[in-house]
Amino acid sequence: MRDTIRIGQIPYLNCVLFFHELKNREGIRLEPLVPRALSGAARDAVVDAGPVPLVDTWALEERFMPLGDFCIATTERARSVFLLSKRPFEQLDGAEIGMTAESSTSVRLLKVLLANAWRVRPARFTAVNRAGNDAFLLIGDEALMHRRGLPDFPHVADLGEVWSKWTGLPFVFARWVVRRDLPDAQREYLIHALNQSLASGWSQLDRIAATYASALHMSIAEIREYLEGFRFVATDEEHRAMTKFRTLDAGTGGGNATPLAREEAR
Repeated sequence: MRDTIRIGQIPYLNCVLFFHELKNREGIRLEPLVPRALSGAARDAVVDAGPVPLVDTWALEERFMPLGDFCIATTERARSVFLLSKRPFEQLDGAEIGMTAESSTSVRLLKVLLANAWRVRPARFTAVNRAGNDAFLLIGDEALMHRRGLPDFPHVADLGEVWSKWTGLPFVFARWVVRRDLPDAQREYLIHALNQSLASGWSQLDRIAATYASALHMSIAEIREYLEGFRFVATDEEHRAMTKFRTLDAGTGGGNATPLAREEAR
């Protein structure tokens, strides 16, 4: 039995409450990885567990199982998943849209919203190139730093907010999963560690926020508001949202490809 549990660590602010204590836990090794890289690490058996992008958990179901109900879900707004556009979103027929290479769920959510909420059909999806893109997807801490928009891209849509208003549901961006063959004792140890990290993180939130405030150009109050907009343990609402999104994703073609086997944002 492997003594050390290898955990994929997403280095974004919205994951900090999970990881601020795990780094000091005996028997746990953290591997910093952006969301899509974490998915690949799980596929290649480089990590044993982590908050994997939701759409990639579907491709891993034979070898990975949900770890409790731990997730990264937004209730009304994402605040760090934006589509920035040169023109109104309902006018993006024939547009070129730049897609981040760091995320898979946000990419697929955008395609669902373009087809169903805005009812437009872009001409192509490319890598992010602001000079050539009519619109582009921005996620994570970089999105937080540009949350007030950018020159030449006056239209800003929070994808979590668009989804919530359209469906009346929260949105689950990632779900914690764990190798099915990881021993029960290690799985229970990790569940206990995550529960403790979340509990202590909320109690120390201002101190934790202070270490991020300067780099993200955010006040401690803004960081608190941002993190309070997430659910880190899924309720029935999140489970309904995951089911609905999986159906819609399949309807836009997302379910016809293996997201871990291709770089659909490139």
